[in-house]
Amino acid sequence: MIFVNVTIIYGTMRKASTYNCVQLLLNDLRLNVNINVTEFFLQKNSSYSCHKYFSCLRTNSNSCNNFNPIYSILTSLYDSDLIILACPVLSCDISAEMTSFLDYLSYYSIQNKAISSMHNKIGLVISTTTGAGLFHTIRTLKRNLKLCGVDNTFKFAKTLYEINWEDVSIKTKEQIHKKIFKLSNKILDFYSNSHNLEAPSFQKMTSLKIDPIFKSNNVTDFNTEKNKHALISEINVL
Repeated sequence: MIFVNVTIIYGTMRKASTYNCVQLLLNDLRLNVNINVTEFFLQKNSSYSCHKYFSCLRTNSNSCNNFNPIYSILTSLYDSDLIILACPVLSCDISAEMTSFLDYLSYYSIQNKAISSMHNKIGLVISTTTGAGLFHTIRTLKRNLKLCGVDNTFKFAKTLYEINWEDVSIKTKEQIHKKIFKLSNKILDFYSNSHNLEAPSFQKMTSLKIDPIFKSNNVTDFNTEKNKHALISEINVL
């Protein structure tokens, strides 16, 4: 069976609609491959604002307390096969935390000439919104992955009319799951072809009518094998 390393960068600490869409994708991937998942939740008012941070990146110094958490993210990214940027739309754009992180990721890639090592990776950007700004947010996330050397990026974007995932109708969740299932197969097909692997016989989507993950209008928590890196306590954002 194929083994895939996945790193996920969340633009907020809140586990709402965007987070749950990522969990659906991970669950679908597990139907066909073994995955090793590492998740990072970007923090608010983090060390990204440190004026010495760029000096740490230039020297790869691990003496700075602000550098170590970011370096662990960078290390995971360069060890990954699939990189997921997941961020809800906030004020018609990505979150401030994601903006800061992508600035540093771009600078680090260029400064350390690491862009070439990102060409063989697969990117995926995921975003949900209750209003405007979805197209702009997805484009920003994809553009930043491209800038860092990730040439092949998929996307999932959905406008929802409920703030909380629990309030989204079962019918809408079924529609989301069908699209995400197809997306997971596209990702695995691309991965198999790019690594000259014999493509597995992926499970086909039939019907989600009685899918148990939607019976209670909540998504099952598929976090038993993940390595989580929460950088601060949960914050309240839309």
